Amino acid sequence: MESRYNPAAVEGKIREFWEKNQTFKFDENSSSEVFSIDTPPPTVSGDIHMGHVFSYSQAEFIARYKRMRGFNVFYPFGLDNNGLPTEILIEKKFDTTAEKLGRDKFVELVRKEIGSYNAAYVELWKMLGLSVDWSLLYQTISPDVQKVSQKSFLELNKIGRVYRKEAPALFCPKDKTTVSQMELKDKMLKSKILYLKFSDDVTIATTRPELLPSCVAIFVSPEDEKHNGLVGKEVAVPIFGNRVKVIADRRVDPAFGTGVVMCCTFGDQTDIEWYKAYNLELKIIIDEKGRMNHPYYNGIKIKEAREKIIGDLKEKGYVIKEQEIEHSVNVHERCDTEIEFIVKKQWYIRYLDLKEKFLELGNSVKWYPGHMKVRYENWVRGLQWDWSISRQRYFGVYFPIWYCKNCGEPIFADEKDLPVDPFVDKPHENCSCGSSEFEPEMDIMDTWATSSLTPEINARWGIDGKYVKKILPMSLRAQAHDIITFWAFNTIVKSYFHMNQIPWKTIIINGHGLDPKGNSMHKSLGNVILPDAYLKKYGADALRYWASSSLLGEDNSFQEKDVITGSRLINKLWNLSRFVEMNCKEFDSSKSASVIDAWIMGRLDRTIEEATIRFDEYDYFNARFKVEELFWGFANDYLEFVKDRVYNKDLKAAYTIKFVLFKVLKMLSPFMPFVAEEIYQQVFATDQKFLESVGEKHRSIHSGGWPNRIDVNAADGKRGELAVDAIIGIRKKKHDTGIALNEALSKAVIYKKYQEGLVGSLDEVKESMRVREIVFDGEGEESEIVKGIEK
Repeated sequence: MESRYNPAAVEGKIREFWEKNQTFKFDENSSSEVFSIDTPPPTVSGDIHMGHVFSYSQAEFIARYKRMRGFNVFYPFGLDNNGLPTEILIEKKFDTTAEKLGRDKFVELVRKEIGSYNAAYVELWKMLGLSVDWSLLYQTISPDVQKVSQKSFLELNKIGRVYRKEAPALFCPKDKTTVSQMELKDKMLKSKILYLKFSDDVTIATTRPELLPSCVAIFVSPEDEKHNGLVGKEVAVPIFGNRVKVIADRRVDPAFGTGVVMCCTFGDQTDIEWYKAYNLELKIIIDEKGRMNHPYYNGIKIKEAREKIIGDLKEKGYVIKEQEIEHSVNVHERCDTEIEFIVKKQWYIRYLDLKEKFLELGNSVKWYPGHMKVRYENWVRGLQWDWSISRQRYFGVYFPIWYCKNCGEPIFADEKDLPVDPFVDKPHENCSCGSSEFEPEMDIMDTWATSSLTPEINARWGIDGKYVKKILPMSLRAQAHDIITFWAFNTIVKSYFHMNQIPWKTIIINGHGLDPKGNSMHKSLGNVILPDAYLKKYGADALRYWASSSLLGEDNSFQEKDVITGSRLINKLWNLSRFVEMNCKEFDSSKSASVIDAWIMGRLDRTIEEATIRFDEYDYFNARFKVEELFWGFANDYLEFVKDRVYNKDLKAAYTIKFVLFKVLKMLSPFMPFVAEEIYQQVFATDQKFLESVGEKHRSIHSGGWPNRIDVNAADGKRGELAVDAIIGIRKKKHDTGIALNEALSKAVIYKKYQEGLVGSLDEVKESMRVREIVFDGEGEESEIVKGIEK
């Protein structure tokens, strides 16, 4: 072995070894139990940062552990490379849009450019050591995946779960597309609240004066005695002069503002509810480009219109007062733009009638950590909209639909023709009205309508179906907490509709990798930390160590010191392995009589038990902590105790060291796969005698053989613990009195109460600490063993 561990030299070599030997390939013909993992396909929208490293490493730890436990691991990977984020990536790179280039040229450009990003993503994940079967790689824009997504839509249509309707829709003015409820987030924004004078001495407080042209009613609370006299009357809207009716409704909060609320079509969800409940007039004043289309303010952007209307209101004396406020508003999670409402024909998936069923399905899944299920349940209970899956974008999965130019009826594609491009392909038959002229659906599907099918995509449902029975429901879903509403919920929805079952048996929810100050990483904040420099400086294993340094579900800020700690552990592991390589080639695997050997074997046995229990509960952090704790005790204590025995050719001590290192290496390998593989290949793989002694037959450390419990005599282990405590006590006395650890002592005094427990161990204690004589004297404190030492 080289004198120093060089990750740059080792990691590339080990990657080639894994690829050549297909170490992580799913075995279709194996009779072993399958453990299948459903991981989030990262969005191809820019650079992979430390937050991604944190999230994806955690599922990876589990994959490697399960493989070593003998499971036939199905571990695919996907790339989400369709829809809005991918379009924005290319728009920024080329400073262009589909409006400038034209739809066809823009789609062609995105399709051409996305390939280089795909390759870069895959290469970085390989550098990080993901034990993925890369032959199972899928892309959400690939023909196979488009086929699965279009098949899903057609099946939902057959069972009456999709419909098209002109209705109020959530709309992002910046991205110029409708969005679904799950794509919203709350954000605190500074704004102004204006108190406006309507006719009949009615005052209304509003934060959205630009919506005045669409005011169609005024609402008050039926319990508001101050304003009850207005109910049934009509009041005039400032500037515009149209008169609207005053209606009583319990949804009005009399304590907010003036207790009088205007209803505009549409400012928020309540406006929509009132519009439907009272059959109000529809006034559409915002177009699909996010501009005003009212005659007074035509073509003006919404924010500009707000300032202009405020100026006009003030000029005409309608503003009584204004206040600066900070309030929570719905924004698009992609770009933080305030959401508007437009009326547009959209395709929806109908599921509001199944809330109780989705709660039941959520309870059928095992959640780790358990408290994360509350987020799922709160989301389901709070649903108010069916799922809008239409998007006014260009690069994505097409709806398999045409519309008859004559009568407007939708024509659905035949499943046997999927995937179809409605801009190129045509229906096989005329419309029922006799027309043979059709136009394609212009919208594309929401990317989540495809990503919610990852279990079906992995199973090749609708393609050749060869994995459907093997992997569904999948064993594990691994994902972050911020996409429980996006991904976990909608995957359950699709699995129920198509498979009548849950999509996976267990879901683990990881936290976020944050910047050093504890903030989420976003390009807009300028705090994104890329892994490249750290990979070059410390290697992948050290980054993975950081990723394993928090409990499942907890956020973890990136700190270079944690990576350095991982690097130190790796170097210590390497140096100890070099010692074993040089000094433990010859060994005796028969049972050792040493109580100190029994001590380390007892600790190893307990650690194997504890790490296995932790890993089975997806608690990789405490599994690593237990193994690391053992390793440092092994390296700093046990090895120092027995070095002289090894140098004096004690072959049983040599075997104990080699055996414990081998088991520790295996338990650390899910976290540090590159250095573990390199040590395994250099120290153990060619030592046939040792491999036979431990029953090891695997070419790679990652192919199998998670350590089993060890048969350790409890009495020997207890005597060994006391002997070690005595040795540590003598070492401490040497340190406190300035005596070198390797300097001989004439005598050590141990308290009398430990005499019986040390019977049979004294020679090992004396040998380890170079003590000529041990005597017993005095009572001592409860926590003390050694009374004193003499040179």
